[in-house]
Amino acid sequence: MDIAVLLGGVGFDSQKRTISGILDNALSEGNNVYIFTGDGWNYVSRFKYEEGEYNIYRLPDFTQYDGVIINSDTIHDLKIVEEMIGKIKQAKVPCVSLNRKWDEAICVNLENETGIHAIVGHLVHEHDARSIYFISGPLDNEDAKQRLSAYKKAMEQYGLEWQEENIVYGDYTYRSGIKAVKQYLESGEMMPDAIMAANDDMAVGAILTLEEAGYQVPDDILVTGYDNSSIAQVNHPRMTTVRRGEYAAGEMAYKKLMQLIRKEKAVTDGIVYGKAIFSQSCGCDRKHNHTHAELQRMYVQKTVDIDENLEWLKSSAAEFTGLETFDDFMECAQRYIGQINPEYFYLCMCGSIENYYAGLDSMTQGGDRGRDEKIYTDDIWVPLAYEQGQFNSYGEFHKKHLLPPECKEGKKGNFYLVMPLHHQEYCFGYCVVGNYVRALDDRFFQHIILSLDNALETVRKQDTMKSILRRLNHVWIYDELTGVYNRAGFRENAPELVEEAAKREMSLTVIFADMDGLKKVNDTYGHEEGDAYIKAMAHILEQNCRYGDILTRYGGDEFVILLSGYSQEEVKEYINKIHIAINNYNMLYIKEYQMDASIGYYMEPNAANINLDKVIEMADQNMYAVKKEKRAAREQY
Repeated sequence: MDIAVLLGGVGFDSQKRTISGILDNALSEGNNVYIFTGDGWNYVSRFKYEEGEYNIYRLPDFTQYDGVIINSDTIHDLKIVEEMIGKIKQAKVPCVSLNRKWDEAICVNLENETGIHAIVGHLVHEHDARSIYFISGPLDNEDAKQRLSAYKKAMEQYGLEWQEENIVYGDYTYRSGIKAVKQYLESGEMMPDAIMAANDDMAVGAILTLEEAGYQVPDDILVTGYDNSSIAQVNHPRMTTVRRGEYAAGEMAYKKLMQLIRKEKAVTDGIVYGKAIFSQSCGCDRKHNHTHAELQRMYVQKTVDIDENLEWLKSSAAEFTGLETFDDFMECAQRYIGQINPEYFYLCMCGSIENYYAGLDSMTQGGDRGRDEKIYTDDIWVPLAYEQGQFNSYGEFHKKHLLPPECKEGKKGNFYLVMPLHHQEYCFGYCVVGNYVRALDDRFFQHIILSLDNALETVRKQDTMKSILRRLNHVWIYDELTGVYNRAGFRENAPELVEEAAKREMSLTVIFADMDGLKKVNDTYGHEEGDAYIKAMAHILEQNCRYGDILTRYGGDEFVILLSGYSQEEVKEYINKIHIAINNYNMLYIKEYQMDASIGYYMEPNAANINLDKVIEMADQNMYAVKKEKRAAREQY
């Protein structure tokens, strides 16, 4: 079976425990788990980066999965959440929702009231706390709202007043804890007996700021957190917190999903209760689970891991920022993906490389790129695959399959992390990493993906600049109406042909063609028809050129062709073919006027030491002699 899991911020402790509860059960039963995750964690305002991250939740086609587990409370964009729920309903796929109840899905709720109530009661009864301040999570987060509500209810139940000015709203980061305590200190009011934080990270930030201000925890102020994260377990003093039960919730969600898939009867909602853990930060004597020596070893290992990660990021950043082409990116990405050595890694790109360059060309000519840059294209290709130590690539497949069908065939008991590749809201594609536990252990893998994002954007900017320069160069040296060289193009390219002819002691010829009657066409039929007349003449001349000849629109109705290596007879035949082509045009396209041109030429038998301007002038004079003869012939009749 294939199970889709949707949740945000996979590197956070709470999400890791939820995923572990799912994977430990699913993989042992031979099922594949696809974890779609983004990393948008700004609660204050929406940024383009977050839009690019959250786009990953629009990728899965739920009809391709046997079941879905969604933790929408970790995805802080209500519009995206509603879109996902709508698609899950439309697909009619069995679904278990964590912490949010909605029709057609079984809900597993991690309740928040029990743990908060227990901590407030403990602070009051065991530590005689009377004033308790609260650092809340963001208002648009359901867990945060529940924890705040539980705090208010518990305070009232124990006969204590809570005041709005003593509640600070944060975003679950250390910075929020620091900011909250500074706000308390700057108020000038007496500090409280205790500070409760809605998660452990904010509690750690609060402790650090209190100690910096001269307060000792727990001697002067009691501090508590929530979630029983790894930082709470190794912090000094060890944190009083709440073990929320995410692992149990993940396990329960998976088991209930299996019941739904197997169509077992009476599948009901579930609930996981939090459990308070009282420790040193509130004045209790519960010590760390680890010895001092173990904590030292953990610290040293963490330092080594961080140093290795920083070295990888520093080295890759130095190379990625200097990339110029997609091939450069591929070579560099292979080297660094090989270093981290996941079991499976797939770089899945939107469209194709041909579409990519066509889009650049279109953009530089004033059009669009040919696709909506904010969404995943239906067609995906894999220019880089790393499978059990071997590099590979795959052609186009439909995005609904997520990976090329041959990459999934026969595989059981695997887990895949699916993450977006983007710059701001510009969507490059996505990457899939398989059976790579380290991607779940810490946030290093998120930084790897960010490095790939930045590298792809560097290449895109380089390609865009090159395309613009090509366009500018084209405008500079090509005639906009006809597409043949203009005078600037002639001056840039002619010297090379002259030099080559001189080196090989070949002849050099300039053919000068002047269109007859252009002014009359413009005056009688309008300039649009005159432009069509010019373009038709340019096309005839271009069709007659052979490789290496230089055709130029030299003036409004004048064309110059530069030839090398022709004999007198060949040049005359060349001009005769032009006249034949003009006659054929007149017979094919019946107009009220006849296309014609006066054509003259001048040849230097040896191109060495010639004056090109002089040769052009001589060809021009010969053309006028031809035109004069034609005029005289017309006057005679």
